Amino acid sequence: MRTLLAAIAVGITMAGSAAVAQPRPGPGATGPSAAGPWVDVHMHLVAGMTGRGPGSRSDFDSAVENAIREMDQFGIAVALVLPPPQVDDQRPYDHADFAAALRRFGGRFAYLGGGGLLNAMIHRYQDTAKVTESTKREFATAAEKIIDAGAIGFGEMALLHLSATQGHPYEFVPANHPLFLVLADVAARRDVPIDLHMDAVDGETPTPPNFSSPPNPPRLADTIGGLERLLRHNPKARVVWAHGASDPVGPMSPATIGRLMDAHANLFVSLRIVGAQAPTMKNKVLAAGGIEPAWRELIVRHPDRFVIGTDSFMVAATMRGSGPGTTFAERSTPKLQATLHFLSLLPPELARKLARDNATRIYRLPGR
Repeated sequence: MRTLLAAIAVGITMAGSAAVAQPRPGPGATGPSAAGPWVDVHMHLVAGMTGRGPGSRSDFDSAVENAIREMDQFGIAVALVLPPPQVDDQRPYDHADFAAALRRFGGRFAYLGGGGLLNAMIHRYQDTAKVTESTKREFATAAEKIIDAGAIGFGEMALLHLSATQGHPYEFVPANHPLFLVLADVAARRDVPIDLHMDAVDGETPTPPNFSSPPNPPRLADTIGGLERLLRHNPKARVVWAHGASDPVGPMSPATIGRLMDAHANLFVSLRIVGAQAPTMKNKVLAAGGIEPAWRELIVRHPDRFVIGTDSFMVAATMRGSGPGTTFAERSTPKLQATLHFLSLLPPELARKLARDNATRIYRLPGR
């Protein structure tokens, strides 16, 4: 772990030199972000296969090489890579599958773990009555091993994950699921954050019509109240609620986030900045005239609680040209452009906090 942190420190420092290309302006921006080189706390890799048969393997090397090209183009000093929240039906993968590919580029990457192994285990126990003390110990041991292996946090973990497209899973467990509470305790003990995917639902509500049912159920259970219970369970567990400013349902508003942040010092939010390419997303931070006033007020009120997590999917060459690989690649570039535009609209000191300083503190990355 000490070696990894030293390498990341070098990566952040080198990002300010010619080793990393200057970011190109986002739409409407007059130049690179005032924040300078920045940290993306939420990046995924999409890997094809290098061949067929017993000797084949996932092509994470190519996905990482593509990530480096994108990072250099948009001025990303360090990216935190994490496995998506997966369930057993997906044959989940985790940090161990891509860690070696990341190490080739030294301090440009760190990673979180558990989105495959731990998330699948949690969602395996839909009947929480079947979670025994032995199961909790097994889960805690698995979580500890992930941190021992070099992960700097747990993620991407899902409470509610709506299915948006074919093959995209629907996942739900209540926030007081016994294994989620165990995870919070391990995270607090190891001083690492939890990256949380939780589509916001304020009270039981009908499923929005743009989310087909099935696999989504006809009604959605409340998740806001559950998040508060999770935050109260162990106030020392840092929870980074992912995908702020790109809300698929509606209740993940600046007012709701502000109320929760006022009450819970262990809640943080990573912002996924989207523009016109995401017309169905609600509570977006960017408006025609700049930053939405409610978002600006909230960020100024809690300047140390926000980070940038683009939710970019970096795709292996073997996946480009057809299928989901092309779709993921097309989605990432506009988000990166919108992120630079957003940062350029903030005062320089505030931009640096969101772009780099907060991530350094929350994820315990070494400073510059």
